[in-house]
Amino acid sequence: MHEMGLVRPLVDAVLDHCEEAGAAEVLSVRLSIGEYVDVIERFIPQMFSFLARGTIAEHAEVVIERVPGYAACNSCNNIFSLDTQDKSTWHCPRCGERNYRMFSGREFRIDSIEIREASAELRPAV
Repeated sequence: MHEMGLVRPLVDAVLDHCEEAGAAEVLSVRLSIGEYVDVIERFIPQMFSFLARGTIAEHAEVVIERVPGYAACNSCNNIFSLDTQDKSTWHCPRCGERNYRMFSGREFRIDSIEIREASAELRPAV
């Protein structure tokens, strides 16, 4: 399962960032994952919780936004949707060329991390 290889550095990055920020708890982590990234999306939150067990991120909600895949034609600069399952989309609809670069759809990034600050725990209830 290669999801573990993707999620382990993700957990490490979240924990490193939150340690620097002085977080007491990670409440949520928002991710952008491109449609061309070959992962089973439903495994990511479970894998995150498993790898973060015993840490301040263990109970974090993992929210995933899938990013659609687009290509940019190298000949005419047209940006178009490219479906890896449909060969009829593997060419530029404007000029017909099959010379393109991926414009989006390969992302695997942290967009935001919501935390509860350690200082918030010390405030007296009013």
